[in-house]
Amino acid sequence: MALTPNDFCPCGSGDKIRFCCGKEVVKELDKLSAAIEGEQYIAALKQIESLVEEKGNLACLLAFRGIALMATGQIDAAQENAREFLDIEPENSTAWAQRAITSADEPHKVMEYVQKCLEFSSTEQIPQLILPAIQGVTDALFASGNLFAAFSHLTLASAISRGNQQAVMRMFQFVQNPDYPLLLKQRLPLPPKSEDAAWAESYDQIFELSRRGAWFLALDKVEDLLEENEGDETLLKAAAVLNTYLGQDEGADVWRQYIATQESTSNEAIEAEAYAQMLENQSNPDVQPIHRITYLIDDLDQIQELLVASDQARLVPSPGFSNEDPDNPPPRAVFVLTDREQPESGVNLTLDQIPKGVASVYLFGKQTDQDARIELVPSTLGGEEEAGKLLGDISDGNLGKQDSTEEISKVPVLTDAMAWNPVFPDDTPQEKIQELSLEHRNQSLTDTFPKIKLAALGGITPEEASVDFEARIKLDACLLIIESNLQCRDHNATLNDVRTALGLDVIESEDPTDVDLNQVPDIRLARYDVSKLTTQQLGDVYQRCFFVGFRRGFMQAAEEIVSRDEKPEHINLSDVYAALLDTRDNIEERLELVEQAKAAVLAQEQSPAAWLLREIPLRLINQEAQVASDLIRKLETDHINEPGIAEQLYGLLVQMGVMNPDGSQAVPGAPPATAGDSGGIWTPGSDAGPGKSSEGSGLWVPD
Repeated sequence: MALTPNDFCPCGSGDKIRFCCGKEVVKELDKLSAAIEGEQYIAALKQIESLVEEKGNLACLLAFRGIALMATGQIDAAQENAREFLDIEPENSTAWAQRAITSADEPHKVMEYVQKCLEFSSTEQIPQLILPAIQGVTDALFASGNLFAAFSHLTLASAISRGNQQAVMRMFQFVQNPDYPLLLKQRLPLPPKSEDAAWAESYDQIFELSRRGAWFLALDKVEDLLEENEGDETLLKAAAVLNTYLGQDEGADVWRQYIATQESTSNEAIEAEAYAQMLENQSNPDVQPIHRITYLIDDLDQIQELLVASDQARLVPSPGFSNEDPDNPPPRAVFVLTDREQPESGVNLTLDQIPKGVASVYLFGKQTDQDARIELVPSTLGGEEEAGKLLGDISDGNLGKQDSTEEISKVPVLTDAMAWNPVFPDDTPQEKIQELSLEHRNQSLTDTFPKIKLAALGGITPEEASVDFEARIKLDACLLIIESNLQCRDHNATLNDVRTALGLDVIESEDPTDVDLNQVPDIRLARYDVSKLTTQQLGDVYQRCFFVGFRRGFMQAAEEIVSRDEKPEHINLSDVYAALLDTRDNIEERLELVEQAKAAVLAQEQSPAAWLLREIPLRLINQEAQVASDLIRKLETDHINEPGIAEQLYGLLVQMGVMNPDGSQAVPGAPPATAGDSGGIWTPGSDAGPGKSSEGSGLWVPD
């Protein structure tokens, strides 16, 4: 599309070309724009150099030159161009975007460049390079561990891209990841202004700057207002929030200044302390080193035989190491050392009978420049002595002396203290593993956690903090972080037993009547009595909790949704029922939920095909082979042309052993289909092939 004098100038000033630096080179800019759109970067660079020599360093020409240099991989030249650009236009958003994209500085510095870009951008025109600049700094911030700033910029990129599918999916994948704390992922808006405050008009500008992501400038303006309004509750929270957007260490102190304006036992104060702890832990994590101990071995075969024969060494059958690097070949074998002998069976195992992993042992054969060796990695902090003694006992005095000790990683103190490292016998049922894992988690929270010295509590234990008035808020916040993280994985998780044991107030269900849920942070949504929510509120709570992966919140809402006759109009009912399916204790309850789901989606005039697919394996497990056959036939007859259904049905039949990957019927002991077979996809009830019988249900259920 041809550039005209009424188009925005490519320099990124926000002015039209006829009022900006490009007014004398409109025709040339049009040709350059066409060349860059056509990816003719070398030709564009030659033309730009000629124009710069003739017209001088016009900002519009430097903007185009930066794009062409970056596109052709000339990063050093692009960096120099960005510096020239900023020399002549120090308040140009495009120049700062180029500086950010080409910079090799550390992530926080690059974030400053991106913030300058956002600060100087206009609301009428978003610079072309702003999105790649934000995406680049987001990746760098994640890699450096500044998760708060990374998530804030990820959210900003998603908003600026205005529905771009890739950006939305990237955002969704992050917020759905239960490994990221809920406090990090939840909405954290600026507090509303006080209409009668003297600074209300200035706060409107701060709101606008924050909305477009110019958080450094917004923070500067809030701090200016605080100098005149020291201790103001709203301004302190605004400063704390903006510091959190930027992942600033100073945010911890500001949150605690804000806490001084609140009742110390209030939700606001406890959540503020939780943010302070997370910001502190981000910059100064409470971790300790794990070491790798190396032993040089004369007879590695003998050591391996002793490990194989030991009841306290478990061979790892397929450790999954790559064998593609001849200079660093993978270990010959890997073992896990346990604190006790392996039980004969795990079927009736109790918690105190489970062997726990003490260390991992890696056996390396002799290499050209290195002797045969064993590398011993303890499973817990400070476990070197126990692991070394156990390996020495198993090797029967043939281990020799240590060759070296090397730090290989750092482990959070709390995570290490509550780690389990179980080594289950091979025949342990999955249900037993889940049962024992839950039992251990509850036991460690009630028995182990209260006695761990934590940096977040000032180096004292939860038991000590519970009787220290000033430290209790730190303990409440610490429990809130742990509990909300657990609830993103397990909707039944709660730390009220721990709170009771420590003499703290438990978190109880609250009445949402007259509560503006739009002003309630996500972390509190699971506390409200869902039976008292309006239908609109119920759908909103479900959607908000589902988006951030807050499992406890959206599961409670889901249960209430399916129990009501009136369903929220703005949610996908199929997703609601799917969320609940795994919570049912037995097959009968799951099948009942499937029937409800089919009825609900049909009532919304949606296809039930996805639920028919879910129902088939449940019917098979319930020994209802004929019903499963009928469901498959219905899918083929009524739904096979719906997007993805044929592929999902085919995959399901192969997974269940009903069909071979080539589409033929799977029969125990039968050879694979050959080219002479009739082909096509076999389904129960279809005509039998030559020499085959069509009697019976037609569905083979694997033993």
